[in-house]
Amino acid sequence: MTPKVKTFLERGFSTIVLLSLLGGAVWWDNAIGYAILVCALCNLTSYEWFNMLRERGAEANRGLALIVGLIYPWLMAAGMLLATTQGDFVIGGEDGPTSVFLVSAFNFHGVALAMLVLFVLATFFCELYRMDYKNSSGAQALSSAGITILSFVYPVWLFAFALSTLDNPTGIYNLLWLILATKMSDIWAYVSGVLLGGKFIKRRFSPAVSPKKTWEGIIGSFIITSVCSWLLLPITDFGFELTPVVFFCVLMPAIFILSVAGDLAGSLIKRGVAIKDSGSLLPGIGGIFDLIDSPAFTVSFFAAVMAIL
Repeated sequence: MTPKVKTFLERGFSTIVLLSLLGGAVWWDNAIGYAILVCALCNLTSYEWFNMLRERGAEANRGLALIVGLIYPWLMAAGMLLATTQGDFVIGGEDGPTSVFLVSAFNFHGVALAMLVLFVLATFFCELYRMDYKNSSGAQALSSAGITILSFVYPVWLFAFALSTLDNPTGIYNLLWLILATKMSDIWAYVSGVLLGGKFIKRRFSPAVSPKKTWEGIIGSFIITSVCSWLLLPITDFGFELTPVVFFCVLMPAIFILSVAGDLAGSLIKRGVAIKDSGSLLPGIGGIFDLIDSPAFTVSFFAAVMAIL
């Protein structure tokens, strides 16, 4: 077995594992199972970042990012699950028991924005303290603040938007389709690159960040991913009609560009801390962050668009 075939099989296996978990959570038809899976992925990638930065000695408030990263997804999941509960509660009174109908309310996007603001403020308060009492320089404080905020935003805050559909079973299927499309773009880019890379276009797609990516791989992946995603559309229900023109000329280009950008952003970060993989949990891919770097971009974008629509 050649190294390229081995790598493809390893990547395919790890991706199938992720999609099987997501599919199993949906098949279970229980929002709690889906919420646990998303929260677990967020927690694992947050822990990977903590270790990744510690091993490279990167200046950051890793403890703050880890604590908030572990708590935040469960807080958002609990809020969304409570928002789906409703019932009759009986309370006593002078005139006898009274039935009260209660419905919980939870503004996911509002709370997500508030939590991000609070985290940014907490980060800078910590850096001000370190400058005054720990002899940290201004350059160190600025670098630490940026890495700390990124340590929460990228691996946790963005991907946790997958929890925004917990109150909508149809929305969960839409997100499953989105993650399928996102991961297919990575797999087909690898296959197309191995088969056609460098045969027509000599210049690499991203020579500095990801030297192995080729234009043939990107173009081939876009075509194959778009066709496969179109065939999988029956599992979705976006609430509006998707014509072939809108799908192939608007929706898929947006998803594909974000998928590639997320993959390159993950590579950029790993190059910045001089590591190949964020972890070793998944064969052929690396860690959990290596698996959700692209979905973090597409899922958060999808959630923002659906909130606007």
